[in-house]
Amino acid sequence: MTTTTDESVTTEPCLDVSPESDRLRYAAISRALADAKRLCVLEILARGERSVSDLSREASCQIPNMSQHLAVLRSAGLVSTRRDGSTVLYRLSDPRILEAYRLIRSLAG
Repeated sequence: MTTTTDESVTTEPCLDVSPESDRLRYAAISRALADAKRLCVLEILARGERSVSDLSREASCQIPNMSQHLAVLRSAGLVSTRRDGSTVLYRLSDPRILEAYRLIRSLAG
């Protein structure tokens, strides 16, 4: 029988892990990727920039819901925007997002 003592529990931070602020950012990205409709949006944006209305149509999603999905993706830093007149166009903020998505698909494979 193994017993533990209070001496084995430490309140010292572990130096071999990421800072809490980094892990919070990683969690935000993970939450953004944890939705099938948002993954669909990433697949569509992999083909090029789209407006909210284009994304809504292509992803079969109502515009208000698409706007919410895009807000989550934007907040996580996965998509960025640019204006073309009165139209806001969305695009992937970094091509490595596709690599991450491909890895997820492979792991789920």
